[in-house]
Amino acid sequence: AHDDPQRVRAYATRTGLSGHTRNSITDLARLERELAQIRQSTMSRDEEELELGVRCMAAGVFDDQGKLIAGLSVSAPADRLEESWAERVKATAAQISTALGHRGAERRA
Repeated sequence: AHDDPQRVRAYATRTGLSGHTRNSITDLARLERELAQIRQSTMSRDEEELELGVRCMAAGVFDDQGKLIAGLSVSAPADRLEESWAERVKATAAQISTALGHRGAERRA
């Protein structure tokens, strides 16, 4: 989500978007919409896109230069992952970012 959109498009076009499950994003336009939503909300979600029965939520970890260097994710059985965890995942990722010297707005890397 934080990579250059043209680079993402070129990669997806070159490699294809093969799906792992019926929920996988295999359409470039849909992927681009999803990435835009992730940039806006600062959260990423996997809705059984890699493995049926498993969901995930993640937030970015940024360094002192504002560069995305990692992600903090929580995965769980689909019926046990709680949406209320999202704010805690974001807050924890922000705490890690702060510990790494991140002080400002995220910058695209």
